[in-house]
Amino acid sequence: MSRTSAPFIAARIGQSLAVIAMTYVFVYFILFALPGDPIGSRINNPLNPIPEEQAQAITAYYNLDRSALTQFGITLTRLFQGDLGFSLATGRPVADLITQGLGGTIALAVTALVLALLLSLLIASAAVLAPWQAVRKFASSFPILSLSTPSFLAGLLLLQVFAYQLGWFSSIRDEGLKSLLLPAATLAFGVSAPITQVLIRGLRKAYAEPFVTVLRAKGVAEGRIFAFHVLRNASIPALTLFGLTVGELLAGSVIAEAVFNRSGLGFVTEQAVRAQDGPVVQAVVMLVAIIFTTINLLTDLLYPRIDPRVSSGAGSRRAAARRNPVEPAVAQ
Repeated sequence: MSRTSAPFIAARIGQSLAVIAMTYVFVYFILFALPGDPIGSRINNPLNPIPEEQAQAITAYYNLDRSALTQFGITLTRLFQGDLGFSLATGRPVADLITQGLGGTIALAVTALVLALLLSLLIASAAVLAPWQAVRKFASSFPILSLSTPSFLAGLLLLQVFAYQLGWFSSIRDEGLKSLLLPAATLAFGVSAPITQVLIRGLRKAYAEPFVTVLRAKGVAEGRIFAFHVLRNASIPALTLFGLTVGELLAGSVIAEAVFNRSGLGFVTEQAVRAQDGPVVQAVVMLVAIIFTTINLLTDLLYPRIDPRVSSGAGSRRAAARRNPVEPAVAQ
């Protein structure tokens, strides 16, 4: 089956929907069906009692007097109606809390992703093309340095240097896009390491391929060889990491937003976990699962556009990444 055919696309969409559905069922029963669920714990907590009227309202809304399967069915019906429930900590609709924090986190993640891609391309290019050996060795060691530096430490160092010492950024005031740069750089520094490592390896192998010698013999400019041939082939395995990178950015936003005192989905998640606010935690987990699955689906469907060989249907995109990553897709 061709990877660009309608049956393949429909099958991949079906698989993605199945993953999301199974994630919802698993998270729901872990949070609410097992003993010690957060709703029951909040009502019966002797250290932090709630008014009887509020306890009755929670019991009625979440149908705690009925079986777990009945509760699940009612919750699932409400989900399809856009009702995510109410926060146990604040009493606000969960959808409002998620919507309030999502915009800031998306802006942070997108900015971090752009910075990570630019940083990876810059470091990988320096590691392969720099005329000085010292620069090439330093650039090649960047992935190890990045992976060995905790995200919170990188964020604190950026705050210390650029906010407290140089005064270029404010650690308190919201300065719009400018306020995104430090937390986005913190996230980008961590997630760029695997992309950089794969790009370095891919660029080196691509430049060793015969098609580069042929292009040079034809008089093609070095910049065109790099941008339209070498980089295209070297980026194929790096694309596999794209979906994983998005997941790491969403997970890392919790730390970045805490360090830089930003309001976003990470802050909402932190507060929900601290308060054992099950409905909010479930909504956040499902949102991340949907985003992660969608990005992986789009990445899988994008592969044939970059490498036409993948459209033959010979294996998955991960199998394609394990093949020679720099066998030229277009070297004419």
